[in-house]
Amino acid sequence: MQTWHPRRTAERRLGAWESTAAHQRAIVLAAVGAIAAVLGRRADLLVIVAPLAVAAAWGHLARPRSDVTATARLGDTTLREGAVTGLVVRTEPADADVHGVVTVARSAWVERKPSSGIAELEDGVAVLGLRSTRWGRRRVGTVSVALVSTWGAFRVGPVDLPDLDAATLPVPAAFDASAPTPHPRGIVGLNRSNRPGSGSEFSTIREFHPGDRLRRIHWPVSMRTGRLHVTSTFTDEDAHVFLLVDCFSDLGPREGIDGRPTSLDVTVRAAGALSEHFLRSNDRLTLRTVGSAEVPTLGTGSGTNHLRRVLDTLAAISPATERRDTGERAVRAVDANALCLVLSPLVEPTMVTLAHTLAARGRTVVVIDTFPEHLARNPDNPYEALAWRMRLLSRDAEVHGLRLRGVPVVPWRGPGSLDQVLRDVARRAAAPRMARR
Repeated sequence: MQTWHPRRTAERRLGAWESTAAHQRAIVLAAVGAIAAVLGRRADLLVIVAPLAVAAAWGHLARPRSDVTATARLGDTTLREGAVTGLVVRTEPADADVHGVVTVARSAWVERKPSSGIAELEDGVAVLGLRSTRWGRRRVGTVSVALVSTWGAFRVGPVDLPDLDAATLPVPAAFDASAPTPHPRGIVGLNRSNRPGSGSEFSTIREFHPGDRLRRIHWPVSMRTGRLHVTSTFTDEDAHVFLLVDCFSDLGPREGIDGRPTSLDVTVRAAGALSEHFLRSNDRLTLRTVGSAEVPTLGTGSGTNHLRRVLDTLAAISPATERRDTGERAVRAVDANALCLVLSPLVEPTMVTLAHTLAARGRTVVVIDTFPEHLARNPDNPYEALAWRMRLLSRDAEVHGLRLRGVPVVPWRGPGSLDQVLRDVARRAAAPRMARR
């Protein structure tokens, strides 16, 4: 799969200067009027056409002699939802006697500032503002440049420049979890383990041993007993989080960052929020998508650089472009100790099947319901709301089946959505289990 790179700069020659219809009309009228004035001995007619002749001659003498090259450049090719970037258009060589206009065509999820998308060239430079209102890979509207010389005698264009591209990253929803991540087993995270070692969680106070750090000396106990004592801690570990994103459908009206979210908006922004939370806690994270074609494969990683790669992957999602995807490839070789978070509106049966599959393989699975509530509460279209409520009744049976298997289904509510379920999962993982001898 080829790597997608946004196009920041577009350049094109505008071509040769051509006389305008107004210039040709002035020449013809001036010539016809002069001939008629001479033949008819009409001095007044010659006075009338004299300004046309002067304007035609002036426009011809002041015509541009060199070809012009137009260059369009985006300020940023990677934005966040709702962010604004600048589009700068330059013409070279710049001529003070040449007037020009730059036009940016309409494009989906891109707002133009000014709203007309038209800006005048001043000293060969025009600046427009562009605001991206929805995540994804966006193509900026076609940029057209038109120039006209003195008295409107000669013109070039309008000429369309090559299209520019920009990637809009989703704005992660607000999320925070106070519950620990289950199954930590690494060495660099912030999750408390059961093993003593270097960490931040207090374990006990013991006698000093060679190699202990002096800053861990507990002076009150040492002074009371007469022997050095130090504080010991539990080691900190990282956990592995596996995110499975449902891209089969995009339910609801697409209104962008300023309106109501669709199901895919909720899913993508929730995935970004979860990724940001766990990666800032130094956990390892794996992201997989189901139902979207041409999404780059992202390996397991940690840290802020991996968070940027996760957001880039989410921005590359195109909903329902791979309807035959069974998801088997996405859930292949999942770490046995990974926390599997399935983000889905649970409308596509394939995602319910994948949650059952992960649970049957012994993985810790939590399904996050990202169905937008406003679809079933639409006062403008009561018939659509009724149809959704009927569909949700059949979906409740699928959710009940997941819960009978022991897979919790949690609606996405932002901060604190996973606190209780993560505590229950951690408590269940620490409980004794029956084993054969």
